[in-house]
Amino acid sequence: MTESTPPPVPAPLIPKLPTTLPFEDEAARTRRAGCLKWSLVGCAGASVLVIVGLLFVLSNAKKLMGLAFEKIGDQVVAASVPEVTPAEKERFRAALTAFAERAKSGKTQPATVQAWQSQVTGALADGRVTVDEIHGLTAWLETSGAAPPPSPSK
Repeated sequence: MTESTPPPVPAPLIPKLPTTLPFEDEAARTRRAGCLKWSLVGCAGASVLVIVGLLFVLSNAKKLMGLAFEKIGDQVVAASVPEVTPAEKERFRAALTAFAERAKSGKTQPATVQAWQSQVTGALADGRVTVDEIHGLTAWLETSGAAPPPSPSK
């Protein structure tokens, strides 16, 4: 008797899963792949626009800060009551200009700028700026170290 070895057991074959849905045709698969490609191109384009925008803002930050201070000053002067004299408005503008220059040059701490914003927000809350409020804002700007004290007039 001859002994024979049993034949090796074949490895189980894993059935290949379909790469597409059974009801999807080639045209639908192509349309979907094209849509995905254009979505990626659109996202890349949007990313480039965001980066360019950030670079623009960062390179013009000082100009934008100066513009913001100018607009705030215009709002305060425009909301001032008729009792505020032109000399008081001019003193406020001079103090604000000095403050803006110090802020743009980095000599003013961000906390000081935030304190200034809260002062202005409080003054503009009722839509008008009284003589006392504009004196308070000007005094704050002058004593915060942002502006030199006014020279005594003779």
